[in-house]
Amino acid sequence: MNLDITPLLQAAVMGYRSPEPNGSNGALGLSKLMGISNGILSRKVNPLDTGSHCSPEEVVKICRESGDLTPLHAMAAALGCVLLPMSAGQAADVSPTLATNFKEDGEWLQAASAAYAAPALSDNMLAHATKEGIESIKATANTLGQLIAKNAASKPVHLKVA
Repeated sequence: MNLDITPLLQAAVMGYRSPEPNGSNGALGLSKLMGISNGILSRKVNPLDTGSHCSPEEVVKICRESGDLTPLHAMAAALGCVLLPMSAGQAADVSPTLATNFKEDGEWLQAASAAYAAPALSDNMLAHATKEGIESIKATANTLGQLIAKNAASKPVHLKVA
């Protein structure tokens, strides 16, 4: 699978929301946390700018600060792997998680169906189907992580792994 994660990084940067009431959002806010200028960050995640790239550490920082792990899930999927969270808080109600899972699965199936039905598969259609597939995997991994956490929380203390 040959996947350009730069558009996914760009979406993560643009989706950043500052926790501060008067903080900056998007590239402006995230660039301050990363210690680089807004312009440099914007260039690094611009799919049309082939001269600038994010370091692995910058990818991790973008994902951590934005809360959008889609670029990491895309990299794992390109290697035939799926990421699972190391820990997830126990959900009081898993319904919102399952709803997100169903939504993402539906979008993936719709994109895949359209791609299969097309007489010719364009690069844009493939990119869209890939993005939706990765988001579906991410939602499934999140649901599974919450179920694992719920299982661990329901065990007696002497049966929990240290």
